Amino acid sequence: MKKILTLTLVAASVLVAAESWDRAEYMFFNRHLNRTWLDSAYSLLGAAHAARPTDEHLLYLWCRVHIQKGDDASTKADKLMYFGRAKAIAETLIALNDRNDEGHCWWGVAQGRIGQTRGVLNSLFMVPGLKKAFSRTLELNPHHPTALDAFGVLYYELPGFAGGDLYESEKYLKRGIESAPNYALLRLDLANVYIKQKRWIAARAQLDSLLATNDPKYPGDAELDDKPEARELLKQIQGKE
Repeated sequence: MKKILTLTLVAASVLVAAESWDRAEYMFFNRHLNRTWLDSAYSLLGAAHAARPTDEHLLYLWCRVHIQKGDDASTKADKLMYFGRAKAIAETLIALNDRNDEGHCWWGVAQGRIGQTRGVLNSLFMVPGLKKAFSRTLELNPHHPTALDAFGVLYYELPGFAGGDLYESEKYLKRGIESAPNYALLRLDLANVYIKQKRWIAARAQLDSLLATNDPKYPGDAELDDKPEARELLKQIQGKE
């Protein structure tokens, strides 16, 4: 009887953790609906992770919520703390399953954020590792939109002497849009490439498409970050032909 009761309690705790995790995932990706949802998702995912520390999808979400907390942090120290934790979580995911594409991709994203926060020279030093992480992601999943976007941004942001190439950037971003047309960030980043090339009509087309997207892949990102930036870019290039 005691054994049955124990098994029942374990099953119930797993069910509660799964329900919390599902709710946290919804809150995180729809945090534009309520500004408190990011912190709520963080708390719920923390509890779910404690209950199921080796669940791969949960580790992916736990990594992503740390990156977002780092993006939103107001101090360099807090940013580096959250990004460092995200990187460690991704490393745990990779150690559990080296063929998990999300692990490699979000390790690269976390490492890139650390480099950006510390400064350009640190970012340049990290480029080979970033390329390795995103290449591994695309080896496992050639259509991974975040990895394709990351390569596009790398080639956009790097100076020419370090391998920057706007045409390579455009190529990766277009591949990403083919894989995920509703991933707003890809269109925003491609518009930035076109603006740098003074291709104003092409830039406006991407920004207009972004703003017309009613079902973005990541609604919170699109509504809180991508669409406001797209509107600002449209103002800046207004009247340019």
